[in-house]
Amino acid sequence: MFYLYKSACMINIAYLEEKVLTRAAFILAFEKQEDCKVMYSESVSTAFIAYIQNQSLPPDLCILSDAYPYTELVKIIKAIKLKSKHPYILLKSETKFMKGICFLLKNGLNGFFFTDEPMIDLSKSVYQRTQYKITADKLKLIINNRKGDIQIKELLYNNSPLTQNEIMFIQACVRDESYEEIAIRLDKTIKAIYGYRDRIFKKLQVKQRTAMVMTALKRNYIDL
Repeated sequence: MFYLYKSACMINIAYLEEKVLTRAAFILAFEKQEDCKVMYSESVSTAFIAYIQNQSLPPDLCILSDAYPYTELVKIIKAIKLKSKHPYILLKSETKFMKGICFLLKNGLNGFFFTDEPMIDLSKSVYQRTQYKITADKLKLIINNRKGDIQIKELLYNNSPLTQNEIMFIQACVRDESYEEIAIRLDKTIKAIYGYRDRIFKKLQVKQRTAMVMTALKRNYIDL
C-alpha cells in the first residue's frame, strides 16, 4: 500500500525544468491544486540530485521535464530511488518520443502527463498511484512495450501542420490582438478569422485561445 508518511495534508513537490518561464508557469499551476506545494525547483540536474540527496525526508512528488536527455533523466530517477522508494516520479512530457518514455518507465519512472492536455490531479496521483489521462492506443503501446512484446514506433506529433495564415493568426493572438484587428491585418473577413481559429483548435486539440498559443510555442510552430 502506498501512503504519505511525511505530510498528512500537503503534497511537497520538487520540480526540474530547464526553461525559467515554463517552470514559473507550471509552479503556479501546480500550486493551484489543493494541498500541493513546490518546495524546490531547479534547472540544473546536478543541483536537483544534490537537493534530493541532502534532504532528511524526500519530497512526496518529483516532477521532471522531458527537455533533458533521457540518460540524464535515468540518473536523476535512480538518485531519487536510492534516497527512498517513497517519492512518486512524474515526467512532464509532450510525448514526442514514446520510445524514450518507455525507456524511462523501465528504469523507475512512475508515470507521465501531457503538457497540452488538462493537468492531472497531482494529489490523486500521489495518493492512489493512478494512471493518467492518456489515450487508449498510447497506453496499449506502453503496456506492450514494457512487457517486451512489440517494438514501439515513435508517434508523429505533428500530423496536422499549420498553414502560413494560421501561423500568422496565432502570432497575432500572441500580440493580444482582437479578432477584428487580426481580420484587418490579414485582410480577411471576420468569418474567415473564426474559421482559422476553429481549424487550429482542432489541429492542436485545444479549446481556448491561451492554450492554442502555448501549444504552438511548445511545438515550435511559431516564433516570438
